[in-house]
Amino acid sequence: MVVNSENIDNREASTQPIASPLEGESSRDAIRRSQRIASQLHQLIAASITVVGLRHESDILVNLASSAQRVFDADVAVLTLESGSVAPLRGVARRGQAARCVGPDEFSDDVPVARTGVTAPWEDGPWLAAPMLERRDRARGLLAVRRNGGQFQDEDREVLTLLAQMASTSLAATELSRGVESRETRLRILVDTAPAGIVEVDLAGHVLWWNRSASKILGWPPHDDAVTIEPRFPASAAAELTSLWDEVRGGTPSGRDLVDVEIKGRRRHLSTSAALLPSPESEASSILMLVDDVTDHRRLKEEVRHAQQMEIRGRVASSVAHDFNNLLTLISGYAEILAKDFHEDSRSLEMVKDIQATASRASMITAQLQTIGRTQSLEPVVLDPVAVMASNAEVLERIVGVDIEPIWSLSAGAGTIRVDAGQFEQMLLNLAINARDAMPSGGQLRIAVDTVAVDRARSIDLIVDEGDYVRITVADTGVGMDSDTLQHCFDPFFTTKGPFKGTGLGLAAAQRLVESSGGSITCRSQPGVGTTFEILFPKSGDTAAEAFDAPVVERPRGSATVLVADDDTDLRSLMVQVLGRNGYRVLEAETGELAL
Repeated sequence: MVVNSENIDNREASTQPIASPLEGESSRDAIRRSQRIASQLHQLIAASITVVGLRHESDILVNLASSAQRVFDADVAVLTLESGSVAPLRGVARRGQAARCVGPDEFSDDVPVARTGVTAPWEDGPWLAAPMLERRDRARGLLAVRRNGGQFQDEDREVLTLLAQMASTSLAATELSRGVESRETRLRILVDTAPAGIVEVDLAGHVLWWNRSASKILGWPPHDDAVTIEPRFPASAAAELTSLWDEVRGGTPSGRDLVDVEIKGRRRHLSTSAALLPSPESEASSILMLVDDVTDHRRLKEEVRHAQQMEIRGRVASSVAHDFNNLLTLISGYAEILAKDFHEDSRSLEMVKDIQATASRASMITAQLQTIGRTQSLEPVVLDPVAVMASNAEVLERIVGVDIEPIWSLSAGAGTIRVDAGQFEQMLLNLAINARDAMPSGGQLRIAVDTVAVDRARSIDLIVDEGDYVRITVADTGVGMDSDTLQHCFDPFFTTKGPFKGTGLGLAAAQRLVESSGGSITCRSQPGVGTTFEILFPKSGDTAAEAFDAPVVERPRGSATVLVADDDTDLRSLMVQVLGRNGYRVLEAETGELAL
């Protein structure tokens, strides 16, 4: 049997599979799809790396819109931001054009809008859109691409979703970063402008950081990166601060009052508190301190305490002055009766006049005591200080004596003031006497009156209102006062004249008069140079009342009946005698009830 080998070969060949043209085409599409997906993923990675360094929403929108246009080879890619501080905003990338950020009114294409509750991509005509999810059910915007004449595949949806998630994450990170920076800025400003000093030291007490108030309180330079020399706490506070830090390192917040700390040549009182400052690893790495300058606060407390003491002393003095004034009334009254009885006995009459003069001086002291105690009411009138001084010039020059040269500088147009006339003259008299006593070997006494304007800054220092003031200056070239004496010169009962030479009431009464009239009185003095008192009274726009002399008339003798009621037996007896000597019939009673 002969076998045809050619036939056998043909049969074997006919049994081999023949490749279909459709199968070859499908393989090529799969390869191209894989290459396109790889290219898209590569561009996604590049976009994610680029967007990490962006800090502004507009930059993120532009960059990711441009990335989406390249990834999908789209005609247009749009990334919209519809919520947040800078919304609404859109990043637009067109084929062949540079991407840019525009407002919604500048983009005219029919861009899809985010759909409520939709979390998956969707097609809207030629557009493929994916939401930028802020939360599971809320979108902050969307990413949409348009490709005319081309269809979108399932993998395109997945890639667009990744890009939308990347955009949402980047925008959220930017918003969070801005919030953190804003809070840090507010905290930094708050700390730096805090009125109390804030200082951070390490566990060994070395200064690490301090705020602006600490620089002012402790005399340190402002803190910045250029500071290379570590500031030091005052040496006089080192022991107290070391003890404070030891307590704080033990885990207990603590505080100290640092008294008489020398800072830049000045003695200050500081209040400090401290606590451990934990690090992010929850381990204490430094100590945070609060430092406050309480010098002015302590001084104010001392001044309030001193004012309360002076108020008590003034009330006691006023009460004593009231009783003492009653006794002086008796002395003066009986002295006047004796003066009438001794009108022919010149020697006895002279002694009676001495009694009256002494009682008059004593009455002036009681008036000052009542002024200090604020029981004597003021009767302010409008007067011209220049005219008052001119009328009293001769008296003042006699008081200061021939060894002291008075220098007058009175401005006629200074204006008028409203003040109690009697106490104003008494104030001038007291200032002249003080100047005389400060110049035992002679000197110069300058008395000036002029006008001065007080601005806002000076009104705060003097505790007066802004405006025009009449200034009265009384300056001497005497022995002067040191700082301690100057600090207490207006205190009631404070005097440097020694026993039985001064009451310490003149300047206190002057201060009360001036301040009650809305003005101020200040004193400047230097040992060996002299003392200057500057008095400011508010300038009054009224015209001063003209002084007139009351006519001297002969006192008529009475013939009526007078009822005298007083619980002070001595005063009642005096009034009965005086009225009886003047022709009156007097009925007396101890109380008002008995008088009725």
